[in-house]
Order: sequence, then C-alpha cells, then structure tokens
Amino acid sequence: MAVIKCCRRQFDLNLITVEPGLFLYMLAFFLGNPTFQAFVYNKVCIDKYNETFCDSLRNKTFQEDHKTEEDYVQSETSYWILKKNVVDRIPSCLIVVFILGSWGDKVGRKLPAILPSVGATLSSIVYLLMSIYPSSKVDYVMIAGAVNGLSGGFSGQLMAVYSYVTHIADPTNRTTRLGFIEAVNFLAGTVGVFISGVMLDSTSFTFVFAFITGSSFIGLVYAIIRLENLTASTTRPEGESFCEYWFLGSLKESGRCVMKKREGKRTLYIFLLLIVFNLLVIGTVSEGDVLLLYTRRAPLSWSQTTLGYYQGLENLLRSIMMFTVLPLCRKLRNTTLSLWGFTSKTIGLVVLGLSKRTWQVFIVSPISMFQGFPLAVLRSTMSSLVSQDEHGRMFGLAAAVDSLGGLMASVIFNALYPATLDFFPGFSFMLAAGLCGVATGILLWLHFVLKRLVLNDTIITKTVTEDTGDISKEDIQVETATTHL
Repeated sequence: MAVIKCCRRQFDLNLITVEPGLFLYMLAFFLGNPTFQAFVYNKVCIDKYNETFCDSLRNKTFQEDHKTEEDYVQSETSYWILKKNVVDRIPSCLIVVFILGSWGDKVGRKLPAILPSVGATLSSIVYLLMSIYPSSKVDYVMIAGAVNGLSGGFSGQLMAVYSYVTHIADPTNRTTRLGFIEAVNFLAGTVGVFISGVMLDSTSFTFVFAFITGSSFIGLVYAIIRLENLTASTTRPEGESFCEYWFLGSLKESGRCVMKKREGKRTLYIFLLLIVFNLLVIGTVSEGDVLLLYTRRAPLSWSQTTLGYYQGLENLLRSIMMFTVLPLCRKLRNTTLSLWGFTSKTIGLVVLGLSKRTWQVFIVSPISMFQGFPLAVLRSTMSSLVSQDEHGRMFGLAAAVDSLGGLMASVIFNALYPATLDFFPGFSFMLAAGLCGVATGILLWLHFVLKRLVLNDTIITKTVTEDTGDISKEDIQVETATTHL
C-alpha cells in the first residue's frame, strides 16, 4: 500500500484512480472551449472581411464605429457554436444512453472511461489541422464535433468517472468523493481557462490546439494503464439477441431506472432531481456559450487574456470551496448544500447580466463560488436512491440529461443572444437565473418533504431495533439513503 505521511495525516495513493486522467481531459476541455469560440470568431470575421479589419475589431472605439460589422460577426459566431454543439451533443446523448451506461453496468467500467478521451484527442487533431491550414472552411468544425460526440464527449466522460467512483467508494463518504471529483473539474477549469487567454494572445491557435491534443492523449494513456475493469454484475440472458440486449434493453433499463416503483416516493424524487439537474446544466452551459461574445462586445471589450483571468478566478474559487468547505459540511443535508449552491449561482447570473464594467463582472466570482455544490450533491443523492448495479444507468441518464440540457441551452441562448443585442445583451444571463430560481423552488419543496420522511424513517428504525434487537441489511440501506437526502 502506497502511503504518504504529512505531519499527522496519511494519504493513501491507492485511492487515486480516475482523478489524474480526469484532470488532463478536463484541462483539454476547458482550454479548448474558449479557444474554439475564439477560433470560430476569428475565422468568421476573416472570411467576411480581412485580417487587418478583424485585428482592429478588438479595439473598443473601432467596435463602436463598426457596430453593424461587429453584430454580424457576433451573430454568425453564435450560430456556428450552436451548429457544432448540435452535432456534438445529440450523438453523445445517444451513445451514453444506449451504449456507455449499459456497458459500464454489464461489462466493466474501464471502456466508458477511455472512449471519450479517444474522441477528444481526434477532435482536437481536426482543430489543429484547421489552424495549420488557414484556408480551410469553418464548416470543418462540424467534423470535430461529430467525432467527439460519437465517443460520448464531455457527458460520457463524467458519467464514466462518477460510475467508477461510486462503484469503489464507501457509502459513508460518497458525497465527499464526488465532491473531490467536482473539485478536480473546477481545478482543471481554473488552469485551462486561465492559461487559454495568455496562450492565445502570446502564441497561436496552432500551438494551443497542439497542447490540447497532447493533454487529451496523455490522459488517454493514463486511463488505459491505471484503471481496472471493475467486474459487472449482470449477464446476457439466453435467447436474447444482441440488439435487444444492448439497445432496446438499454433503453428499457434507463426508463425503468427512473419510472420503476420504489419504496416511498423515491421514483418521484429521482424524477424531480433530474429536472433540477437539467435546469442547472442549462444555466451553466448558457453562461459558457454567451460569455466570450458578451465580454468581447463594448462596453467591456475584453481581450482573451482578461476573459481567461476571469474564468480562471471563477473556477479557482469553486475548486477551493469544493476541497475545503464541502467536506466540512458533511453533516448538513444534501438539499441544504444544493440550495446554498443554487442561491449563489442565481445571484451571480443576475449580477453578470447587469454588469457594464470589468470590476462588476469580476465580483461575480466570489458571489457564485458555491455553485459547484449542487452538481456533486445531486449526483450523490441520485446514486443513493438506486442499487449499485444501477449506477451506470443512473449516471448515464444524468449524462443524457447533461447532453440534452446543453443542447437545449445552445439552441435557446445562441439564438436568443443575437436577438437581444440591440436592447439588452445581458438578457440571456437573466433568463438563466430565472431557470435556476425554478430549480431552487423545487429543491426547497424537496427539502421540507424529505425532512419529514427522514424523521419518520428514524422513528421506524428505532422501533425495529428495540423490538428485535437487530436491523436487516435492507433496513440499513433504506435509512442511509433517506438520511442522505
């Protein structure tokens, strides 16, 4: 057993499994997202005008003198981001629901954790080739999006990682382990977006895409070498065809995972938690899709470096909260932590939508630094409501909701942002805040309903203990899952 001692604490290195590979994947993802948006913005502008004009368009005064041209580039870039997200997220949703989630439950957890890194590496190579050949058409970004989507993409990677961790984690520290996974995401986001602006302003698109390719590839190699193919708990029934088992069966199992009758009203709770999760994804993706265009436009007129500093600070504060505050709040109920995070995010979105100056945008970071809580807590709560052999399907559904929510956000906000440029450019953030407010209302209802349920289950459990002197394994699992809520 590899153990590192530091003062009075001991750290078991064997507990480190998916985290390094996840960090490298997320580093490439968070570095690639703003780079892709800037790349498309630059390509759309140069294809319509010329390189000299596009370089001048970064100047605030020049933007104000050429408002029509700026609006065209912003609108066209927004639509290309939408198109790329469609060919990325729809296949990833289908792959996760029909293949990766079921594969993790039926065969093993390793392949679903590897395949997204393969797609990320190949798609970044496409962007690299496009940057090497400036005459290439912007349409080729669709190829990169499709390749990434067919591998499971961002949603598939998260599904695989969360399934792997919940498979090996002790139920008593599952929320904390998932919180660390979220912290790794935000830490990778901090590094990725922070260096993206500096790298773009000081090097070139070719250099950045080459760096992204290398990061994805190293993460892929690590996953192949380090991860174990955790054994599955199910076998293929005799007489059932391949198609029925993998595709029709997977769809039925995913639907059954949400709709089947469970003790109490857990089916209802799972359904509502998925709705809340979807609203959170929409609010998060909408912010990411619009932020570069919103901050590049006057009166902010940010450079890529300034945007990187802001997003780096935002992700840094989130990761610090996940590493420090969340573990200290283990005794708080999950709904309490979720409400805390949603309130933080909602207020941050409102302030962002009303911001006209750089300092006003930067204060959003400390306001919304608790917004990482709901993601870890919601996943932990949903996994506690199902058995271990359903974790892959549960996280597969969450990943599918992630993909669909991201697609909905892209369709809505990449069409809404150009339409609201003339009267209120920050309207998209206000709408996202409203959706987070709806999610907060649902969680608030669950908070009070589940509080009564926990009290009732506690009384029942105590009665069983006094009468029989023993509690069955099933009773313990019920009590743990309910109290977790």
